[in-house]
Formats: sequence, C-alpha cells, structure tokens
Amino acid sequence: LLEAGDQTVVGDRGTPLSAGQKARISLARAVYQDADIYLLDDPLSAVDAGVSRHLFEQCIRQALHEKITILVTHQLQYLKDASQILILKDGKIMKKGTFAEFPKPGVDFEDILLKTNEEAEPSRVPDSPTLRGQPSESSVQPQESPRPSLEDAAPEDQDTETIQVTLSLESRSEGKVDFKAYKDYFTAGAHWNIIILLILVNIAAQVSYVLQDWWLSSWANEQSTLYATAHGKGKEILVPDPGWYFTPYSVLTAGTVLFGISRSLLMFYFLVNSSQTLHKQMLESVLRAPVLFFDRHPTGRILNRFSKDTGHMDDLLPQIIQDFVQTFLLVMGVVGIMVVVIPWTTILLIPLGIIFFVLRRYFLETSRDVKRLECATRSPVFSHLASSLQGRWTIRAFKAQQRFQELFDAHQDLHSEAWFLFLTTSRWFALCLDAICAIFVIVVAFASLFLAETLNVGQVGLVLSLALTFTVMVPRCVRQSAEAETMMISVERVTKYLDLEKEAPWEYKHRPPPSWPQQGDIDFSNVSFRYSSDGPLVLKDLIPLIDLRKKVGIVGRTGAGKSSLVSALFRLSRPKGEIWIDEIWTATIGLHDLRKKMTVVPQEPVLFIGTMRKNLDPFNEHTDEELWNALEEVQLKEAVEGLPGRLNTELAESGSNLSAGQRQLVSFARAILRKNQILIIDKATSNVDPRTDELIKKKVREKFAQSIVLTITNRLRTVIDSESVMVLDSGRRVEFSRPYKLLQNRNSLFYKMVQHLGEAEAAALTETATQIHLKRK
Repeated sequence: LLEAGDQTVVGDRGTPLSAGQKARISLARAVYQDADIYLLDDPLSAVDAGVSRHLFEQCIRQALHEKITILVTHQLQYLKDASQILILKDGKIMKKGTFAEFPKPGVDFEDILLKTNEEAEPSRVPDSPTLRGQPSESSVQPQESPRPSLEDAAPEDQDTETIQVTLSLESRSEGKVDFKAYKDYFTAGAHWNIIILLILVNIAAQVSYVLQDWWLSSWANEQSTLYATAHGKGKEILVPDPGWYFTPYSVLTAGTVLFGISRSLLMFYFLVNSSQTLHKQMLESVLRAPVLFFDRHPTGRILNRFSKDTGHMDDLLPQIIQDFVQTFLLVMGVVGIMVVVIPWTTILLIPLGIIFFVLRRYFLETSRDVKRLECATRSPVFSHLASSLQGRWTIRAFKAQQRFQELFDAHQDLHSEAWFLFLTTSRWFALCLDAICAIFVIVVAFASLFLAETLNVGQVGLVLSLALTFTVMVPRCVRQSAEAETMMISVERVTKYLDLEKEAPWEYKHRPPPSWPQQGDIDFSNVSFRYSSDGPLVLKDLIPLIDLRKKVGIVGRTGAGKSSLVSALFRLSRPKGEIWIDEIWTATIGLHDLRKKMTVVPQEPVLFIGTMRKNLDPFNEHTDEELWNALEEVQLKEAVEGLPGRLNTELAESGSNLSAGQRQLVSFARAILRKNQILIIDKATSNVDPRTDELIKKKVREKFAQSIVLTITNRLRTVIDSESVMVLDSGRRVEFSRPYKLLQNRNSLFYKMVQHLGEAEAAALTETATQIHLKRK
C-alpha cells in the first residue's frame, strides 16, 4: 500500500495516512510495546464496521488475550465479549457488571446508557475557563474466549483507497542566486522613481564626502605654500580671507551630513518595505495554496520561511545592503582620489582588484551552498519541535522522551554543523582580505617614502589617510557584498513561495444570486477526483442526483472515498466532470461564493484560540441572543453561562479546554447559526457518546428539515433513518437507495456491512429501518 513500506516517512499530522490508517498504526504501536496493561481510547471509531470487527477479533481478543485491556468505546456490539462493563459519568462509575448481569430480559442496553446520561445530574462548571462536563464513556475489559468465525470479513490490509500524498523533500537551489530574486526584492520596496532618487542621493552623499576631503587637502596645500613662501623670501605676503576656504568646506560638510542621513532613511525605508511586501505576498500565496500543499510541506518548513528567512530580510539584509552601498561608494571615491593624486597607485590597484574579484568568486561558490544547507537543515528542527509538542501525551505514555530528545539533538547538531561551517568559511574569507590589504598599505607607505621629493605634504598625508581607509573599507565592502548575496538566499527561498500553485479565484465577475441555493439540489455528472495531478483517482465517475431525498447517508469501507466527496464539493482540488448545485455549475463561481453556502461539521472540529463568541460567530454576523439560542439548541448554554467570561471565555489551542463532545457541539452550534441549505456531517459523531449522537441527529431533523444533509459516517446506526443511503467502494458509487430496500438485498454491500456489526445489532438496525419505511409509506 505504501511505496516505501514501513520505511515511508510520515509527516505532520500523520500525512500521508488516512484517519483509519492512523488509528490502526497507533493500535499496532501499542501492541508492539508488549505491555501488561493496555488502555485503548476508542481506536475502532475511525474505521468501518468490517475493519472494526476484524481489529477487535484479531488484535484485541486474540493478540491481547493474555493482557489486561481497557477499551473505551461507544460501539455497544462489543460489550458482550467483555468480562467487566463500566459506565462512567463525570468521572464516576454509574453502573458496572458483566454483560450477563447487566441487561435484563427485554431491556435495550443502549436505552440504559441514554437513561444513565439523562438521569445523571448536570455537571457543575468550575470557576475556570475549562469546561469539565464529559460525555458518558464505556470502559471494557475483554475476557479470554475463543474467536468466533466471521464470514465475509474484509482483511484489514486491503484499503480501497491508495495513498495519494507523498511527503516531498525540501528542494535546494544551486549556484548563483537567480536574478529574479533580486528583481522581486528591490521592486517590492518602491516604484522605480524612488529607486532612482535613492541612487542619486547615494551618489550625492559620496560626492560631498570626497569633495570635502579634496577641499580640505587644497586648503592645507595652500597654507603650506604660503608658509614656505613667506619664510623663503622674508617678506610680507597677502594672506587670503579664511572664509574663502571655510565657507565651502562648511557647505560640503553640511551636505555630507544631510545627504548621509537622507540616504540612510531612504535606504532602510525602501528595504524594510520590500521585506514587508514580500512577507504579505508570501502569506497571501500560502493562504491561496491548495490543501495538498500543506500535506506535502511540513509545518516546520513553512514556519522557517515566515520566521528565520523573514527575520533575515527584516534585520540583517537591510543593514548589510546599506553598509555595502556606503562602503562601495567610499571605496570608489578613495580609489578615484588616489589615482588622480598619485597615478602610479594604479599599478597596485589593478592587480589588487583582480585578486579581490577572484577571491570573492571562490568564496561565494562555497558560501552560497553552505547557507542553503544551513537554511534547509533548520526546517527539520522546527518540524520536530512542533510534532513533539503536538504528540507530547503519546511521547510520555510510551516513555519516549529520551528518544525524542536524541532526535532533536541530532537535528540541532546537523543544523549547528552547517552554521559552524558557514561561520568558518566567512572568517577564512575575512582573514584573507585583511592580509592582502595589510600588504597593500605597507607597499603604499614605502612607495611614498621613495617618492617624497616629488610629493608635497598634503599629497602624502592624503594618500596615507586614504590607504588606511582603504584597508578598512575594501575588506568590509567585499565581505558585505558576499554576505549580501548569501543573505539573498533567504529572499530566494521566500520568492519561491510567491509562485505556489493557487486555488481557483475566490470571486468571479458573474456571481450567483444572493438567495442561491434555494433548494440545494446537488447533481454529479461523471465526476472523478484526485488530490494531485500525478495522484490516483479517489472518486470515479460519480453520477448521483441528490434532490428529493434530502437526507442522504454516505457509507463505505475505510478509504472508499467518503471524505473525498466533501473535498470535491468544496473544490479543495479541481474535480474532473461537473458538479451542479441548483442548476449552477460550481466551477463557474468563486470559491468564496461556493464554500460559504455549504456548512461542514468535520470529524475533528476546528476551534481557534480566542473567545467562545469568536468561535461561534467569527464574522460578527449574529446577535448575542442568537448565539445563546444556538448554544441552548445543543445543550451547552448552561455550561457556558457558568463560565467566568461566558461568551467571552478564552478557548485554548484547538479548544483543548473542552471535551471532545463539547467541541463537536460547538461546531454544530456554528452550523446552526450559518443556516445553509447544504449541511455535510463528516464522521462528526464517530467519537461521541450515544446521547450526543442522538442529540445531533435530533437537531439535524429539526433545524435542517428543508435542507440537504449529507451524513458521512462509519457508524451505520447514524444513517439508518436517512431517506437514502449511498454506498461507495473504491471511489465508485455502488449502491444508492433507501436503507430498507438495501437491507432486503442480501447481496448488497450495505447489507454485508450491517451484518459485520453482529447478529443483535444487525437485527436492531433492520427493525429500525423497517419501522421507518412503514411509517413513511
């Protein structure tokens, strides 16, 4: 199933595994520990009935038959195989006993569970923002018993949907930084007019600086000539007005200061604005990227761009470029004056320039790749840290802290090695430049002594001063030019995220009517769907018409393509074929217009850090009264009223201060507020207790009576009262009819799935379907 078998690299959030595969791998990981006691927190809810039965029989009852196993589950068909049954409510044992002792003749076990929940006193909310009311849970400790035969059981290793996402390695450029990176960086800061102005201001500042030195040298030469003339001829001479030299010198000094401050302010404004613009464009590009991008790119790799690379653009790169521009213009001025005053220095400057050019080029060939390597080795550090924080409970449960610490050390050591290599190459380059410049100053100093008779005092002083400046500025200029190109690698990495594949436009010029959709009819016309252009088809030639039958259950084996149907409806990737909603082809409208007209309640509810109010109504479209009414509908009003902040209570990350059932109810309350004509429930009740399941089903019937409701589930009891059931297998629609009619056909896949639940549960579901059919008839 996996290309690399057990060597397949699993990325963030279990990419590229499906929910059922992650559950089975977690179960296998626990079994491999060979522990004495096993605590299994509802691992069977993420798989279909056949795989669930196979896991229970082959793994829990057989492989762990000599172990103490505590199974938390809401699937009541497995209770008869337990040696002890515990029903919990608010952390207390409400009832316990064996299966033989528990249900009395004629009493439905599920009714006992529901009654226990209803009779239990409501939990009191503490004076903290944490909601503690937990749904009922059943804890099962299986006993040793011979494994009964199971006909038509589907082997657990035969997923009908192959892996469609592979975790890509981070690409690394080679050679020179692309010219496009420079163009994108500099043009992002300002218009070309501002760039030209910045260049002129830099030239003006340097010209003022050079003229200031030249004028001071001329002043000194004139004063020296006057002094020699006066003492040589022994007569009085006319001394020029000091203001003749002082006034221009003052003007040049003021111009140097003014232009210097102006160029620094303009330069930093320009470069920081470039960084802000690129960051904004990168954020927009990432937000517009398809969901597949986030599956293929680990979180650490994305955070690396938004943290370290953006930090380089904000802090280091503007300073380096500013320093390079100033030192480069200063060096050009120094070289110009030296050549004009003492032309013979050209003999030294030409070979010196060639040496610097060759040395810089030799250094950059190494430093660029070392810097790219350093950036690439930083991403695994972020990814490992993020995954460790996300899975800290599992790490502690398996006592794997030391192993994860060693993995972090290995990632950090690899990054440190690349960083140290970058530092040592930079130090080597600086040492070579300093040594060459020191030799140049010595040569200039001795040459001035040999030519003392042909040079005046001002010329010698100017040349030596410039030579000393040269020794400081030239190595600095060359180093900063090399460092600037090295730091441009961060810009190169950022600009790569500017050209990501984008989803369809959010809005088109021709938008659907505000009242669309009124009926919510969904028509699939030969729809095939894949998550990537090179991936396998996960939906194949779907042609169901969902109109009159407003409540549709969608079932199938693990990996049959049930959740992929949601992806196709929301256009998370471009489907092949046509999907029509109320006679409008969804490909012809913007994603915002499409997605905001449908509501999905996912298996893992999405809650954000923020207040309860913001999670219920993120766009401030509803009044407080409407919010309280929605909470009352899902029986959360009393719990939220008991919180110190009420609707302004801050929720933790992913709503971790709520129970699983409460998070799901908040998500459903949000769906009630949206009041859309199309509601999709994607395995939303897989991890909740029967009471919460019944509550959600009841509210769906009440609040969405005139809406199309697509219920995707592995729990067949959830869809047994649907108006029709669609059965998917290997991405194809194999059955689509009323539950009663499907159960009358013993060859139907739906019938076989029901039989996998066990004789008692199958009989109960069949009876329920029959009663609903007779009632509707």
